[in-house]
Amino acid sequence: CNARSGHGVLDFSGALEQSCNVAFMKMGEAIGVKDMVEFQQIFNIGLKTNIDLSGEARTASLIFNEDTMGPTELATTSFGQGFNVTMIEMASAFSSVINGGYYYEPHMVSKIVNSNGNTIKNIEPRVLKQTVSATTSAMMREYLYATVAEGTGKTARPAGYAMGGKTGTAEKAARDRENYVVSFIGYAPYDEPQVVCYVIVDEPNSDYQPTSSFAQEIWKEVMQKSLPYLNVYETEEPPADMIDEYNA
Repeated sequence: CNARSGHGVLDFSGALEQSCNVAFMKMGEAIGVKDMVEFQQIFNIGLKTNIDLSGEARTASLIFNEDTMGPTELATTSFGQGFNVTMIEMASAFSSVINGGYYYEPHMVSKIVNSNGNTIKNIEPRVLKQTVSATTSAMMREYLYATVAEGTGKTARPAGYAMGGKTGTAEKAARDRENYVVSFIGYAPYDEPQVVCYVIVDEPNSDYQPTSSFAQEIWKEVMQKSLPYLNVYETEEPPADMIDEYNA
């Protein structure tokens, strides 16, 4: 875990906020292999999203199933390591968690226009399934907000915006504790999500790689520019530790 001395007693929100692998391994053990694999299927992990973009990879061979998920694989899967998905798989699944529970078919564009600016095709949103209940989705937004406000995602906060997200730090094979993939996936605004952004940094150019702050800094810069462009306005007063940055 990222805290060698231990986190003490944590509830689920605290485990997410502090990114505690031990807590998630215990949850994974309680969930069990059968239900863990079922949850992967609910979120289309291992399947193509069928986005309208050629070359999408199918990742069924890169995740564990009931035959290949032993105790160790169950433990590592519970905190997001040991299997692989595409970024669009993760973004689609994550979006369903925070949008009320609806898994949409992803698209590259919302409409196509001609040279005169006339719309020649609208791409209508299509809900494929419900992954979680609206109640669970609202709860997850609260927990992901806390992860950014108080937990491991603090570096990603754009001043003036309430948002939520989750950090990721995965050790690469051959598990030499030298090379890592770090990531951050988040959304804004916190209470009415309008945009999701997912950033991955493969082997950060640093002597010390295992920190998601590399991805968080990129995410923050992207959002600082994109949110005003999308007419998503500031939702809160900047916290005290960000006043100087806000006034810069």
